[in-house]
Amino acid sequence: MKIYRFVLALMLLATLLLIISGCEFRKTDAIEETGQQQAAGTSNLLYSSTPSLPPPGSRDEAYLKALTDSIIKAQAIEKELQLILAEMQHNDEFIEAQESIETARQEILYVWNTVHNELQFDDPLLHKQKQTYEAILMEYRNGLGLQLIGMQNSDAVKAMEGIEQTKKANQKLATLAADTLPLVK
Repeated sequence: MKIYRFVLALMLLATLLLIISGCEFRKTDAIEETGQQQAAGTSNLLYSSTPSLPPPGSRDEAYLKALTDSIIKAQAIEKELQLILAEMQHNDEFIEAQESIETARQEILYVWNTVHNELQFDDPLLHKQKQTYEAILMEYRNGLGLQLIGMQNSDAVKAMEGIEQTKKANQKLATLAADTLPLVK
C-alpha cells in the first residue's frame, strides 16, 4: 500500500511538473515561432483568407463580437487552470487537480456549445473561422481528457499525450486570437 501511494505521489508530481514546464515551453516556442514568422514575412493563419470587418450594425458584427468574447473566455479558462494546477502542485492535491481538469473540460464544452448553437455567420470566411475555433476547443478538451485518463490510470504516456495536445491547441488558439481580436472595434 505504501509503495502504491509513493508511486501515485510520484506520478502526480511528474504530471504537474510537466504541465507547469509545458506552459513555459509553450511561451518560449510561441515567441520563437512569432519571430520566425515575422522574419519570413508569413502568417500562420488557420484559414485560407483573412475575413474583413462586417458592416456596422450587421448580424455578423454582433456575432464577431460574441466570437471574440468567447475566445477571450477560453483563454481565461486555460490560464486559470494552469494557475490552479501550479498551486496544487505545491500542496500535493492530486484529487483536486483531477477535479479542476474536469471542471475546465466542462467549461470548454459549454463555450463550444454556445458558439456552435448561437453564432451563425453569413460571411463564409467568418463561418470558417468559427469552425476552426470549434475544432480548437474540441482538441483542447480532448487533450484535457487524455491528461485526466492518464492521471486516473497512472499512465504517464497518456498524460503526456494529453499535455502535448493541449499545448498545440493553446498555440492554435493564440494564433486565432491574434487574427480575430483585431477585427472587433
